[in-house]
Amino acid sequence: MPQPRNVTAEPQPELFEIYRSSFKGALELMQASLQNAERLQNQQLTAFRSVLDAQLQAATALGDAMSAFYQRSANALNSGRQKTTEGR
Repeated sequence: MPQPRNVTAEPQPELFEIYRSSFKGALELMQASLQNAERLQNQQLTAFRSVLDAQLQAATALGDAMSAFYQRSANALNSGRQKTTEGR
């Protein structure tokens, strides 16, 4: 009958080093991924702000144009009324 060997559990620093190195690599990859996500989100927010600013400028220009149109229309109506009342 074979005799059991006297095996002592010795630490294996090579395996621990591989584990530590792999864990560090995974953390660096996650950090890079988060930085890219943050950069992309900031780019999207900048683009969204630009679109909102452009829409605000367009709405302001449209409002100014409509105000001028209504002012001219009101002036034309008033002028027409004055001519009608003066001609009576």
